[in-house]
Amino acid sequence: MGAQDYFARTQTITIATTTKDGREITTPIWGVLVDGIPYIRSGYGDTAAWYRRLRRTGRAAFADRGVRHEARLAIVTDEATKKAVDNAYKAKYHGQGMALRQAVTSPARDYTLKVVLGD
Repeated sequence: MGAQDYFARTQTITIATTTKDGREITTPIWGVLVDGIPYIRSGYGDTAAWYRRLRRTGRAAFADRGVRHEARLAIVTDEATKKAVDNAYKAKYHGQGMALRQAVTSPARDYTLKVVLGD
């Protein structure tokens, strides 16, 4: 399955980022699709270690049952896209209470990233 399928069917995405000394660390996070494009957010802003590693390298991979989806990430700044991502989180993670509220409000929405696959 492709990365878009992975984001669509998987509740908890596994992101792999690299430390300064070259070790890979995997972290479970939420991710959504908007018009076929994957997006992720850091619920803890730049205090999340995976987010800091990602910002340092600009690259990550998503691990899907032994299949890797290599990607680079782009910061989302436009409000229309952030609102569309909010709606995708609300649809995918409805019923998740406080965790969902955290994902669709600041600071998490200020750390919205577009996943650019295959680079």
